Amino acid sequence: VYSLVAQTVFAFVHIKNLHLSIQKEIPFPHSFTILFAVKQKDPTYYEERPKFLGPLVLSRKESTSDNRVRIRQYYSDEENGLQLPKEPPNALAPTATTDLILKTIIDHFAFHDAPVDVKEVAESIEFFLRTRKRLMGAAKKRHAKNIRTISSSTVASNNKSTLMSHQSKDFNVSNNREKKDSAVESDDILNIAIYDMCAGHGLTGMLFAACNPPKDGKIVKCRLVDIVQPPSHTVLKGLITEICPWVELHNTILYYNSTLESFCSSHKDDGECSILIATHACGSLTDQALEKAVALDCCSIAVMPCCYTGADKGVPYGFKRAFGTAWAADIRRTYFLDSHDFHTDYSSIPQEITPHVDE
Repeated sequence: VYSLVAQTVFAFVHIKNLHLSIQKEIPFPHSFTILFAVKQKDPTYYEERPKFLGPLVLSRKESTSDNRVRIRQYYSDEENGLQLPKEPPNALAPTATTDLILKTIIDHFAFHDAPVDVKEVAESIEFFLRTRKRLMGAAKKRHAKNIRTISSSTVASNNKSTLMSHQSKDFNVSNNREKKDSAVESDDILNIAIYDMCAGHGLTGMLFAACNPPKDGKIVKCRLVDIVQPPSHTVLKGLITEICPWVELHNTILYYNSTLESFCSSHKDDGECSILIATHACGSLTDQALEKAVALDCCSIAVMPCCYTGADKGVPYGFKRAFGTAWAADIRRTYFLDSHDFHTDYSSIPQEITPHVDE
């Protein structure tokens, strides 16, 4: 499973920082591995067998369906080396570390036999841990630039009153200073909206909300979008809320029963910095998600395509013949993002989550 990350857009007046991550369930061609080996020190490096970053480490299986078992059942299997909690974990404080939050959530899931496969839990955790720094970093850069823009505009506005009388000038400068202080104080709060498209149960998006408590002037809101909200979402959200009570604040997690088109055409951005993610957007839905991310002026994007039926449409035959349907589709997606001034890159999650059938 591999990913594409995009960042940094230059324009005449301003700079945008944009990220994209596309994760694929196919191996890199072996001939590429040597070329990528020199990038081991880069933020995103290429490995054929990346290690788990999270607390839930799956064992390698022969079939892609072997890890499609409920998380409690996986805990109960002694071969997996996990111990089922005897009592439900206690709620955490906002100061808890990300590792502790993730470990407590999965223990809580196992204790209550949450309706989710262990594969999907591990997939969401690894996706989150591999994309969070770039995604949130882009949001911080966008926020810092917005503050600089507001400050510059305020200074320019103050300089327009040079022909006023001394008394009027003093009044206006004082008034503008108060407005500036008020604007800067308001804009010191970093509001981030995570849009989880084709969200399903919404676990991936909810992890961003759970692991980013409202502190240090930062508020992360999660907006889950799918045609139908599955019953498992309510259960998972309830269990996460018991561990991370802060997700109930500020309407942090909301679910929208909608198509991508309907949601984006009617929704008004409620975050100064928008991030779009998608981990289960089948086929052309990944392309729709990328298009909506551009339309929403997202400061960062991370997606993991699911299925490639029809996704290679418009790709030259030579690419499809040389690289296969999946790579051909993602090459086309890379050029689409490049045309919108995205800088793209790839990353990967462990093969134990989705083993390659040819190995």
